[in-house]
Amino acid sequence: MHRLTMPPPQCQPCSDTMQLSLLVTYRDRPAQLTSLLHWWQQMAPAAAELWLLEASAVPSPGLPERLRQLPRSHYLHLSCPGVFHKTRALNLGLAAAQGNWVTPFDVDLLPVGATLTRHLAIAQQAPQLLISGYRLLSPLTALDDLACLPAAAATAAIAPEDQPTALRKHLLQGERFGVVPLLQRDRLQALGGWDEQFVGWGGEDQDLIERYLADGRHLCRSPDLVYLHLAHERDRQWSEAEWVAKNRAYYYAKRDATL
Repeated sequence: MHRLTMPPPQCQPCSDTMQLSLLVTYRDRPAQLTSLLHWWQQMAPAAAELWLLEASAVPSPGLPERLRQLPRSHYLHLSCPGVFHKTRALNLGLAAAQGNWVTPFDVDLLPVGATLTRHLAIAQQAPQLLISGYRLLSPLTALDDLACLPAAAATAAIAPEDQPTALRKHLLQGERFGVVPLLQRDRLQALGGWDEQFVGWGGEDQDLIERYLADGRHLCRSPDLVYLHLAHERDRQWSEAEWVAKNRAYYYAKRDATL
């Protein structure tokens, strides 16, 4: 089962000028958040908005006020003292999003150059394709000097999803994944959003992409769209082996039922 959280009362109808909503789920990664918000203030596309979705026991002190000082930025808090419930937070953001396009955007990602602007333009030109990019892994935990972003990307490592084992699943077993997939908001809402049976990390992104493509669309990963992934410590109450195993088992059970 998947459930779409109803919009908060203050939400307004979708704006004709707001093209893209970034849904950023967050818990206790201040260094990466600072880098992302610095990038947002300096380089965010004018037709994009950012929703910071904090899933924690209590809101971080000063964080709502910090978001209000940035352009086209919003804050929502999900009471979540236990295991990080990313899918529920994403559905909360989806219910509030104003953009025609929506994307789950990790707090540890930074677009390299004009990647996000280019990404939106490609998606608008090819609405029957699901456009996603690539990520590169940096040893840096933060990056405040955006002029260093291309150099940091040039020395970064290839991500796990592009290693042989994952590529085999992608190319030969029909599993689908993508970095920053740009999804049409109306279709995403019609699908019911993210499946909230996924709790913690693993499988929720593949499940959503495969359901999104079920009407005959195709996934297109473009090498022109590169995102730098900042390093961070392993997250507690998110990626423990027990929850990863449960999510993977649930993903494969759902997938097998539709084949």
